[in-house]
Amino acid sequence: MDRNREQPALPEDPRDAALAWFVRLESGDAGPADRRALAHWLAQDPAHRREYDRLAGVWGDLDQVPDPRNNRRTVTTRRRLLAFGVAGGTAACAAAMGGAVVLTGWPGEVKTGIGERRTMALADGSVITLDAASTLSIDFTAEERRVRLTAGRAHFVAAPNPDRPFVVSCANGHVSTVDASFVVHRCPDSIVVAVEAGTASLTAGTATPLSIAAGQSRSYGPDGPSPLLNQGVGVESAWRQGRLVFQGQPLDAVIADLNRYHPDRIMLWDRPLAGLRFDGSVDISRPDAALNAILRMLPLRTLRPFPGLVIIRSA
Repeated sequence: MDRNREQPALPEDPRDAALAWFVRLESGDAGPADRRALAHWLAQDPAHRREYDRLAGVWGDLDQVPDPRNNRRTVTTRRRLLAFGVAGGTAACAAAMGGAVVLTGWPGEVKTGIGERRTMALADGSVITLDAASTLSIDFTAEERRVRLTAGRAHFVAAPNPDRPFVVSCANGHVSTVDASFVVHRCPDSIVVAVEAGTASLTAGTATPLSIAAGQSRSYGPDGPSPLLNQGVGVESAWRQGRLVFQGQPLDAVIADLNRYHPDRIMLWDRPLAGLRFDGSVDISRPDAALNAILRMLPLRTLRPFPGLVIIRSA
């Protein structure tokens, strides 16, 4: 049935107007009159089509871009966000997205939920602290003590054993030690290894193994290892004291870290924003205040089209 209801006034900003149209069309309550009015609005200005298509692309990414919330039993998809928006609002979304540590076998795979950390004492005396929204698997044999970090970040304290190395593999590399304390952090485009105490050996791809001593850090990616840094350990360890510290980090890496603590899923409006750099320290016990602190430092603003979703766009 055609709904000849009066069309509400739209914001002047094309991005805000695109969001208003998008929410109306995706709500399930739009009729033929709404769709005709949208078509008319899109035809008025190329900027209208550009902003609407950009938002549609972000919406489509919800089912494609990896989300730390997928570590839990509840998966944040487009359909689920719409269901929350219609059925219960922000409170229902926050309740459904709340997660506990999920342990699916020991030894085996270990997962933490959003905002949750877990410290595990292993049978050999080693200790692992798993950051929020992170995943690892444990596979100890008589020859080696191997852990695979598949998401997030973890701090490792390897119990001394020169005959049985402690190995942490992540993406295309691995860290090996007999007694070191270190952090491995899986970022969007690289993996960071920061050694607090002892010495570790990093092998990335087909590159020659490289030594990392206490107080040093090094990252690696598909192209191999980066230069050694005599810093970065404090940055990579700050989460254990309740803070996230960034030193010139690209915005996509900052948001990836914050997404492990924020109850809503945070996404960037478009890719150029990912290259913005952020310096600062935020309190992870107050994730919304942390997000606001980042927004104050950069020319950004947020859109919240549905409960459980925050979109960051340029101001």
